Amino acid sequence: MKTKIIYLLIATIFLLNSCHDSFLEEKVYSNITPLNFYKTEQDAQAALISVYNAMQSSSLLKRQALLAAEFPSEATWPNFSGEAWRTEMDEYTWSPSSGPFYDIWAQLYVMVNRANTLLSRIDGIEFTTNGAKEQVTGETRFLRGLAYLYLVRFFENVPLKTELNMDELEPTNENVSDGVWKLIFEDLEFAKNNLKPKYDGANVGRATSGAAQTILAKAYLTYAGKPWNKAEYWAKASQEAKSTIDNATYGYNLEVDYEDVFSVNNEHGPEYIFSVEYISNKNVGWDLQTFSGIRNGDQQKLGGWSSFVVEKEFFESMSVSDKRRPKTFVLSYQGYNDPSVTWTYPGNISIPHYNKYQDRDDVGARTSDYGLNFYITRFSDLLLMHSEAENEVNGPTANALYGINRVRERAGLTLLKTTDFTKETFREAIYQERLWELCAEGHAWFDMKRMDLMKKRITKFTVEDKHYVFPIPQNELDANPNLIQNNLYK
Repeated sequence: MKTKIIYLLIATIFLLNSCHDSFLEEKVYSNITPLNFYKTEQDAQAALISVYNAMQSSSLLKRQALLAAEFPSEATWPNFSGEAWRTEMDEYTWSPSSGPFYDIWAQLYVMVNRANTLLSRIDGIEFTTNGAKEQVTGETRFLRGLAYLYLVRFFENVPLKTELNMDELEPTNENVSDGVWKLIFEDLEFAKNNLKPKYDGANVGRATSGAAQTILAKAYLTYAGKPWNKAEYWAKASQEAKSTIDNATYGYNLEVDYEDVFSVNNEHGPEYIFSVEYISNKNVGWDLQTFSGIRNGDQQKLGGWSSFVVEKEFFESMSVSDKRRPKTFVLSYQGYNDPSVTWTYPGNISIPHYNKYQDRDDVGARTSDYGLNFYITRFSDLLLMHSEAENEVNGPTANALYGINRVRERAGLTLLKTTDFTKETFREAIYQERLWELCAEGHAWFDMKRMDLMKKRITKFTVEDKHYVFPIPQNELDANPNLIQNNLYK
C-alpha cells in the first residue's frame, strides 16, 4: 500500500496568501484569515500542505509546466491536439501571448506567496513538537527555492518576492536576478541542513535533506550553464551531486528493473527523490495516463486522448536492445475490454506513444484521477547530473563516466569509455542519455538550454536565440508597469 502526504484542508487553505499583488492574488473563500489562523502547529502544517498543493495545479506540474518543458524537445509532440499553444511550443512559434506562460508564471508565484506568508508568520506560531518549527521552515524554504528555480529556468528575469517584501504591489524584474539566485541557494542550503534524510508512513512524500541537496545540485548545474555561464559552479554541482550519491542515509539507488520506477505500488522505492504526489479516487489525481493514452485503442478502461505522444524519430533512436524500451514506449498489449485483440506499434497503432504513465491496475474514477506520481527528480537524474558537471570540470574522466555508465548498465547498453570522447562529444552523449532515460519527465527543454544544444538538436523547426528563454507573459506586462520584457521578445 503506497503512502503519501495527505492533502487535507485544501478547501480552506487557498486563502492563506495575504498578499494583494494583482499578479499573485488569490480569492478568499471562507472567513478564516491570517489574523486568526496562524496560531498552532496544526495551522502551520496545514499551511505547509497548501504550498505543496500548489504544485498539483493544472497550471503547473499537473499539466502546463510539464508540457512546456517537453513539447519543444525532439522526443515529444502534441499530435495536433487541443489548444493551439501546444503546437506553438512544439514548432517554436510561441509568443508572449501564448497560453501556458501566464498559467505557469502565476501558479509559481502562488506557490511562492503561500511559502512567503507561512514564513512571515512562523515566529508567531506555537510549536509543541520538538524540531517541528525547523521542519516546517525547511520544507517551506525548499518549496520556495524549487518554485524560483522553475521560474528562473523558464523566464530568467523574474521579480524577487520574499516574506520581507511581500506587500510590494508592482515588483520589478529588472536587475534582480542575482538576488533570485542567492535566495534559491540559501533556501535549498537551509533545507539541506534542517530536513530529515527520509520519512516513513503517512509522511513519505515530504521534502527531505536528500531532495534539497539534489535540487541544490541542479540549481548549481543550471547557474553554471547557459545563459548564466558561471563556470565556477560546475565544481559545486559535481561536489553536491557526488555527496548526495554517496550519502548512505538517503538510501538512493537505481531500481534493478526500469519498469519498477513507474509502478504505482513502488513510487517511493530507492530511485525516488522528490515527486508531486497524486492519489487515485480521492480527487487528488491527475490525467497524464489519459493524456498520453491511445485514443480509440482499448488501452485502458477510461480511454485515452493521444495528446502527449512520441516523435517517430525519437522512438527509432532507442536501440531495440535497450531494456528501457518496453516501459518507455507502447510496443504491444491486449485490449482492455476485448483481450482477443492485440495492439502493436508499428501495426494497428498508427503513431508511437509513451508507456511510462500507463498502469492498467490504477483505475481512476475519472480520466483526471490517476494516482501515479510525477517525478521532479529521481536517482538516475542525479547520476547524470554528476556526469555532466564532472565532465565540464575535468572532461570525460572515469569519474565523469561513473553516473552515466550506471544508468546505461541498467539499460543493458555498452558502457562508455573515456578514450571515445572529448568534452564536447561527451556533453552531447550525456544529453542523449538523459533524453532516453528521462523523456516525458519535464527535463528536455531545460537540458537543451543549459547545454546550449537547442539549435543543434532541433532540426525540424527554426530555432532562434530567443527560444532559449520564455517571454514574460503579456498579461503580466499589461498589469505591472515595472516588469520588463526579455530583450529578444521586445
